[in-house]
Amino acid sequence: MPPRANTVVDPRFPAELRRFRESRGLSLRQLAAAVNHGKSLIHQLEAGRTKPSVDVAVRLDGALDANGALSGLVVDAPEGGERLTYVTTHPRRVDPAAVRAFAGLLAGYRRLEDAIGSGPVAAPVHAHLDTVTSLLREAPHHMRPHVVDVAAQWAQFAGWLSIAQGNDRAATAWHARALQWASEAGNRDLVATVLSFQGHQAELSCDLPAMIGLSQAARRDKTVNAALRAYCAGQEARGLARAGATAQQVVTCLTEASEVAAQAAEEPLSSWGYWYTPSFFAIQQGIAWRYLGATDSRANDRALELLTVGVAGVNEEASGAEWHGRNLVYLALTQAQHGDTTAARETLMSAEGIAVTTSSRQLAAHVRKAVRRIGLSATP
Repeated sequence: MPPRANTVVDPRFPAELRRFRESRGLSLRQLAAAVNHGKSLIHQLEAGRTKPSVDVAVRLDGALDANGALSGLVVDAPEGGERLTYVTTHPRRVDPAAVRAFAGLLAGYRRLEDAIGSGPVAAPVHAHLDTVTSLLREAPHHMRPHVVDVAAQWAQFAGWLSIAQGNDRAATAWHARALQWASEAGNRDLVATVLSFQGHQAELSCDLPAMIGLSQAARRDKTVNAALRAYCAGQEARGLARAGATAQQVVTCLTEASEVAAQAAEEPLSSWGYWYTPSFFAIQQGIAWRYLGATDSRANDRALELLTVGVAGVNEEASGAEWHGRNLVYLALTQAQHGDTTAARETLMSAEGIAVTTSSRQLAAHVRKAVRRIGLSATP
């Protein structure tokens, strides 16, 4: 029997485990053997009498070919995990320790989404968000500022997951809720973060004026974290490039983004902006240069250099993330624009692998669109 797991487990885990096991035609003993544990552990997990560790959940996913559906319901408990469980059923007893626990839980889900994709984590995140929303309604007056701040962070993440799932209506609703709560909390960094994600959402719907305007609004407050302002300047540059602005306008914006990114190296990153790394900024700049590269081979050379360096610098933990898969698609398009269709095909195969692993229909669609655009017959 493994040691007692210090995890937070979605209450649907026992039923989902049993459903997957039975659908695969496995007995308790057969599944136990497949994950190198005893039959009693599987029985207790299905009965909800014990909690799985993250490692056990991942093993069960593999044995049952569940594509992250089970491990997405299990995250390592933050410090104060027992307190978190208590306040879930006693909302009027919420205290700073419980708020920190919910913030830690959210951080765990963010990292988990990087590893297994948005699909498996969407349902448990929304379930926890329902709990946080209930706490916000019931919290004592003196605790509301703390709870509303963490609630805004959860809502912002729900908005991002909705974008990743292609649910534009839900993304709009959660971003609006996050903006309201972040404004109430006085969290300027989070307000700017939500505005930037609204700009990203506008880009996906091809509303380039809104994308540019929201990116500008997100970086208007100079007290906002420099990394976030650098991201917003880069996003604005990409919008300008796509909207047909002059090369000088785009380059001016990219130069500002680079300068602010250099300042960001001296500042700590927020928990909801840990991805703003030098590699991330290189990729972002490369994408903007790629649009200029459609009519300027030197600009495309610059795009290829930045995207190659940026993709190579992504840490192992994020190398299988959906958003990294989209960056690979941009690299492939740049390689093809450079005339190297062999490299483009290989890069798209890597992106396709991420789409399969994370069960991302959106990423798979991006890959197929790129294949057609480049004129490849198909990825092997």
